[in-house]
Amino acid sequence: MTERVGDRWTDARTSIRTLAWPTAARASAAIGVPLTALTLLGHHEVGLMASTGAFTVLYGAGRPMRYRWRMLVVVALGFVLCSALGALTAGIGWAAILLLTVIGAVATYATLALRSGPPGAFFFVMVAGVAGFVPAQGTVPPTLMIAATAIGAACAVPIAMADLLLDRAAPQVKAVRQARAAVERYLASDRYGAEAARLSAEAAGALHRAWGVLWDAGDTTSRRPEALARAAELSTLHQAYASHMLPGSSPDPDLAADRTETPLGLPTTWLMLRRALHTPTVPVDAAGRVALGIVVSGLIALTLGTDHMYWAMMVSALVLHQGLDRRRSLIRARNRFIGTVVGLGIFAAITAAGPSEWVTVAILIVLQGSIELAVPRNYAVAVSLITPLALTIATGGASNGVFPVVTERLLDTVVGLAVAVVVLLVVARGSAMPMVRNYVGRVLASCGNALEHIGAGTITGSAGAAAQLELALDMQDLSLVAGRALTDDPEGMATWAEPRESTAWLGLTVLARCARASGPADGVGGATWACWALGASAERGVPPDPIALGNLRAVIR
Repeated sequence: MTERVGDRWTDARTSIRTLAWPTAARASAAIGVPLTALTLLGHHEVGLMASTGAFTVLYGAGRPMRYRWRMLVVVALGFVLCSALGALTAGIGWAAILLLTVIGAVATYATLALRSGPPGAFFFVMVAGVAGFVPAQGTVPPTLMIAATAIGAACAVPIAMADLLLDRAAPQVKAVRQARAAVERYLASDRYGAEAARLSAEAAGALHRAWGVLWDAGDTTSRRPEALARAAELSTLHQAYASHMLPGSSPDPDLAADRTETPLGLPTTWLMLRRALHTPTVPVDAAGRVALGIVVSGLIALTLGTDHMYWAMMVSALVLHQGLDRRRSLIRARNRFIGTVVGLGIFAAITAAGPSEWVTVAILIVLQGSIELAVPRNYAVAVSLITPLALTIATGGASNGVFPVVTERLLDTVVGLAVAVVVLLVVARGSAMPMVRNYVGRVLASCGNALEHIGAGTITGSAGAAAQLELALDMQDLSLVAGRALTDDPEGMATWAEPRESTAWLGLTVLARCARASGPADGVGGATWACWALGASAERGVPPDPIALGNLRAVIR
C-alpha cells in the first residue's frame, strides 16, 4: 500500500512538472499587464476589453523567433480587424450573422490550410462577437472597443516572445531532439515488422517538422557554428533514415554516392492556401461546416430574440472549426456543454460576490493561466474556465442581472451545440472517403513527379526540392484524412485501407530515394508513368493495387 501511495505521489509530481507552465505564465501576463496598467490609470473597463487582443499570446508557441513574430503580428492585426468589423456592425442582427459567418469560414480555412495549429480559428470569431456585443449595450463607443483590442494585442506580441530571450534556439534544439528520438526508434525496429509503417511515418514526420523549424529559424543558411551543427546532425539523421528505408542484399552504387543535401525549405503561404483549394480537402470541408453552423445557430438565436446571440454562433464554431472526425467533435460538443454549465455556475458565484476591480483583475489572470494548463489535459475543465473569463470580459464585470445573463448563455449554448451536432451527423456524413481518394491520388501523382526528377538528375535542384516537399505535404494530409475516415466511415475505408497503407509506404520510399539520389538514374521512367496512371485512377475512385505498389517500391529501391 505504501509503495502504491508513493507511486501515485511520484506520478502526481511528474504530471505537475510536465504542465505547460511557461505557456500559462505568458498567457496570464498577456491579459494581466494591460488590464493592470489600465486599471491603475482608472480605465478598468477598457482593460477588460483589451483582453480580447491579449488572446494573441496563444498563437505561435514553440515556433522559432523569425517565424513566431511574423505570425503574432498577423494574428494581432487580424484580431484588430475582427474587432473593428464587429464593433462597427454592433446591434445589427443580420450583419452580425453575416460577419461572423465570413470570419469563421475564412479563419477556419486559413488556419487549417496553413497548419497554424491550436488554438485555430475560434478566437477570431470570439473577438468579433465580443466586439459586436459590448458597443451594442450603448455605453462603449465602437472606436474605444477597437482601440482596447489593439492595446491588448500590442502587449501580447512581446510577451509571447519572452521565452526566446532566455534561449533563442530552444525551438530548433527541441525539434532536432524529437527527430533524433523518432529516427532512433525506427532504426531500432524491424523494418518489416508490424510497427514499421507507424514508426517510419513518425520518423518522416519528425524529420520534416525539424527541417521546417530550422528553415524558419534561418539555421539552414546561417554560418553560426551552433546552427551548422544542428543542420549537420539533422542531415545525418535524414541520411540514416533514408538508408534504412532502402534495404537491399547488396549496396546500391547509386546510394553509395557522396551524401547530398536533404530537401530544405517550406512552401509559401500562397502555395499552402492554393493547395487546400484542390477539393475535397479538410480546410474546405471544415470551413463549410463552420459557415453553416454559424448561419443556422445565428438565425435561431436571432429568432429567439436573445441579447447574446453571438454566443450561440461562437459555440457552434468552437465545435466545428478544427475539422475533426465526428466522434471527436461530438465528444467536444459534450465537453463543451458540461464545461459551460459548470462555468456559468462559477461566473454566477464570482459575480454574486461583487468582487472589486483588483480582485477581478486577479481572477482573470488566474483563469487565463489555468485555461492554458487545462486545455491539453481536460477540455471540459478548460471550458469551465473559459466561460467565466469570456463572460466577465463581455459584461465588463458588472454585477447587475446575473440570472438573465446565465440563462441566456445556457440557451445560446444549447442552440449552438444542437446545430453543430446536426451538422456533424447529417451534413458531414460521407465527406471522409472522397478526401481519402483525393489524397491517395495526389500522393501517387507527387511520387511520379519526384521520380521524374530522380530520372532526370534534377532532384537536388530547386524544382526537385519543391517536388519532394509537395510529396511530403500530400503524405501528411493523407495520414490526417485516413485517420478521420477510419472513424467516420469504417466500412468505406475497409476497401481503401490496404491501398492507402501501400501508397504511404511508396511515398516514404520515394522520399528516401530522393534523399540518397545524385545524378540521373536509369530505370525509373516506367515507375514514373505507373504512379501517374495509378494516381489518376485513384481520384476517379479506383483503389490502387497494393501488389502493383509493392512492385513499384522494388523498382525504386
